Amino acid sequence: MHALKWILGLVLIFVAMALFFTLRTPTHLYAVSGEFTDCPARPSCVSSIATDKPHAIAPLRVVGDPDTALTLLAQHVGGLPGARIAHIKPGYVHAVFVSPTMRFHDDLELLAGDEPLIHVRSISRFGYRDFGVNRDRVEALRAWLEAEQNRPTGEPPEG
Repeated sequence: MHALKWILGLVLIFVAMALFFTLRTPTHLYAVSGEFTDCPARPSCVSSIATDKPHAIAPLRVVGDPDTALTLLAQHVGGLPGARIAHIKPGYVHAVFVSPTMRFHDDLELLAGDEPLIHVRSISRFGYRDFGVNRDRVEALRAWLEAEQNRPTGEPPEG
């Protein structure tokens, strides 16, 4: 019975920590700090400014004006399942994705630069591993943006 109380206590502590880290807005976001940061040591993050292989991902290439592409991306991301736009500033979008089962939160940041590209960072708020979810999310956005930019004018935008 004593061991069961310890186990239950540990489970409650774990759940409380998960809720705390998942529900609070991180301070490392560009929207909060004004700095577009690299990834922490844990593998549940990808960033276009990261230089180490587990975290590095290419920025999104833009045809034309980066701010126009960022507006298109914000509209697209806002319509994705489990996503909501949390911050929009000139040249910057922050979206939060909520996983359907465990309700974990991931942050996606998009920052338009002077060059024809958009820097990207996708990071899980809680947990060590993300099983490739953040990388897959960025690659899906890249594929959507490339298809959208290559779409002949006059055709309706894709999903």
